Amino acid sequence: MVHFAVGLFGGLLVLTVVDLPPRREFLLMIASGFWAAVPDGHWLVLEVGFVDVAAAWKAFHRTAWANLFWFHGIIDGLETGRNNLEAGIALAILLVVAVGYALLNDWSAE
Repeated sequence: MVHFAVGLFGGLLVLTVVDLPPRREFLLMIASGFWAAVPDGHWLVLEVGFVDVAAAWKAFHRTAWANLFWFHGIIDGLETGRNNLEAGIALAILLVVAVGYALLNDWSAE
């Protein structure tokens, strides 16, 4: 949840200054959220039975390269073990950034 929220508000921040048609911006924001969660995909791959792929993916998850996915590794390093609090803070920041995006966006571009 935290990684997806960080990806969404990262996308929102970028798209606040990049003017694209609203439909394209919406899709890019959602894609940005999923992009941030890609390093955690090893959990899903493991669940469907691809143990070797999951192991390689998990090894990638532990490298600095995972930070290309909206600072995924750094965020993992900041985890407190209080998942509900972390998700609440991420969602609160997302709300603030979304309001800023709505106020600063040029909605006339279609």
